[in-house]
Amino acid sequence: MAIIKGFKLIRWADQGIYYLNCPNGQIEYSPSQKYRIEKKNAYDHTIIHRREAYWEDSFDLEAVLEPSEYYSLMSFLLSPGRLYLEYTAYNSINSQIPVTIAQLPKCPDDLHEYPTKVKISLESRYIGSPGYIDFGIIIITDFDETVIGQT
Repeated sequence: MAIIKGFKLIRWADQGIYYLNCPNGQIEYSPSQKYRIEKKNAYDHTIIHRREAYWEDSFDLEAVLEPSEYYSLMSFLLSPGRLYLEYTAYNSINSQIPVTIAQLPKCPDDLHEYPTKVKISLESRYIGSPGYIDFGIIIITDFDETVIGQT
């Protein structure tokens, strides 16, 4: 499991591309390889035959948010469009990975008044390479990006 500081969520909708930036957030990244077909050998049950490998990566995002930032995050996550996660790996390479929401953030009672830590679970399933998209070639205007977690 790797821990990465800072992330950006990208939503690619029919109306355009929208960004949600969280420079003070944290990602816990857990890659795992799974198989679509797993069968035990008929003669020796200690041997397992595996075919059609794929990757299932899980991303647990954490950030300390104000109440208004929490509602901006929920609005961003629940809006239509494809969701991507961008982060900078340890070798200074930006990675954009297509993700789906595994678990939405919970809204604790204290978040209605005070900043608190919020956790989101995302996952990505792919065969071979995750299908990176270079959003750096797309022109960003100030109205497309929202920054959260600055406290």
